[in-house]
Amino acid sequence: MRVKLDPLFEYRHCPNCGQNDFIVLFDSNMKQDDFQEGIESVYMLPGGKYGRHVKCRNCHLIYVNPIEKGSKINEDYSQRKSVDASIIRESRLRAAKSQVELIKRYKKGTNLLDIGCGEGFFLFNASRAGYVAKGIELSQDAAAYAKREFSLAIEARAFEERQFPENCFDIVTLWQVLEHLPYPLAILKEVHRILKPGGLLIVSTPDIEGIPARIFRRKWWNIRKLHINQFTTKTLTDILQNAGFKNVSPVSYKESISLLMLFIPMLRYLKIYEPLKALFHPSTISGKIMNKLVLPYPSRLDNCTMTSFK
Repeated sequence: MRVKLDPLFEYRHCPNCGQNDFIVLFDSNMKQDDFQEGIESVYMLPGGKYGRHVKCRNCHLIYVNPIEKGSKINEDYSQRKSVDASIIRESRLRAAKSQVELIKRYKKGTNLLDIGCGEGFFLFNASRAGYVAKGIELSQDAAAYAKREFSLAIEARAFEERQFPENCFDIVTLWQVLEHLPYPLAILKEVHRILKPGGLLIVSTPDIEGIPARIFRRKWWNIRKLHINQFTTKTLTDILQNAGFKNVSPVSYKESISLLMLFIPMLRYLKIYEPLKALFHPSTISGKIMNKLVLPYPSRLDNCTMTSFK
């Protein structure tokens, strides 16, 4: 479906190379009214709503075109509720420890900025590891959760509005952020500006060439309304180099998913979660047990994770 021209929508040239030459991979399954809804917060549900996916003929980046206006996207993210925070908490904290260990390999100083820090799971572990860690996050609810649960002071605003000084951070991280941004190259160029010479950037996004994406195709849980860019190792490398970063390399860290995180999306997909919620909430005995049963896996299975330097 091609969305008609509307003041709420905009057509993009390729967010990486700037060309306007693409093929349509598949059309949107959304109606115009669907675009007026806020940001979905449910994770790992297959078969959700998604925009028209196109592939650049020049650099091969896959992206959604058209998209909602950036101001509407920012407004939706600002109002996003952290309804799944208690379900994903334990798994995200475990993954964050591995992410911090990944950063420690490079010994690039301690002044760290986490962009799109969500509920603060990574930032909490980075702070405990001795990093002077700052976070910035659009969601007011997620920032409030981080303050309440971890005593983290997070700026609840758009990164592009902050205007940090030049050369002020040793390390910048973007965990699962670039896939949400209308103009990711502009954000990466700004990150390049605020990093110190030789500073480290770590970026992680879903991998549309990963094994789950190849198996599930359009029902892959990362084909969804809120993901407007779909990267591969090659296209993520390209956009980082276009932003001025050097020595771009793929890396992996240890992800994990609990039985509870696997089970609840299935109940939601079958539309029987609400009547059973009291049995499987993370605060219940069964929920706590299922949260302790963990399946570890390398992040490269479903994600592209890259290190690069200024």
